Amino acid sequence: IFVFFISDNNKCTIGVKLRLIWFMNLLKSTGTFGFYTIISRLLGYLRDILIAIFLGTGMLADAFFVAFRIPNTFRRLFAEGTFNAAFVPSYTSELLSSKKRAQKFANSVFNLLVLALLALTILVEIFMPNFIKLIAPGFSDIGSKFKLAVDLTRITFPFLFFISIASFFSAILNSHNKFAAAAAAPLFLNIILIICFLIIKNDSDLVYYLSYAITFAGIIQFIFLIVFTRKYFYPSFNLNFEIDKKIKFF
Repeated sequence: IFVFFISDNNKCTIGVKLRLIWFMNLLKSTGTFGFYTIISRLLGYLRDILIAIFLGTGMLADAFFVAFRIPNTFRRLFAEGTFNAAFVPSYTSELLSSKKRAQKFANSVFNLLVLALLALTILVEIFMPNFIKLIAPGFSDIGSKFKLAVDLTRITFPFLFFISIASFFSAILNSHNKFAAAAAAPLFLNIILIICFLIIKNDSDLVYYLSYAITFAGIIQFIFLIVFTRKYFYPSFNLNFEIDKKIKFF
């Protein structure tokens, strides 16, 4: 289309040509992201059906939902939500200035994120009983349910660490207008849980296997995205990173 318009200046101005190219890129990106999101939602619906079939609405389901929802809730703060809203425009701004400055900024944010997540994960793992009492206070009245929720959440909480780092890599890819890998990554969680249901089925320890599967899915997403991000950014963990004005503002 672009070549066609370039060959006929009477039909189209340069401004319209540029708008057309921008619109086609937007359409392609939206279509890619939308396609994988729809697939992820459908798999998520199937996952919930399997949870209802195999766990029902009893103690096991209650404890598992708490263990599953807690790291996902924190993920929205440290990953897709607040973090991405601040990181993408800041990183893009640095990228427009120079790749070196963008690399330095992203690496400082990466180190800061890793330290914050590591500290949070360790603290929550240590004080998990108190944490469950705060998040699900009704569980403390039933000893067996409370203990199960504590055990399962200790297994699933590291998922927060890996999925948040994976979301950091997704933000890097999105800033470079690469959306396919970032949009496809969430598929792994639902696929792994569905496979877990189909293989293990009615085993008495099913909730434990599912909890391990959640953390395993976070690791897989982390590896998957770092492979695609290496072309644009490769992290370097260093405790001596600089916290300059831009990092403080971020």
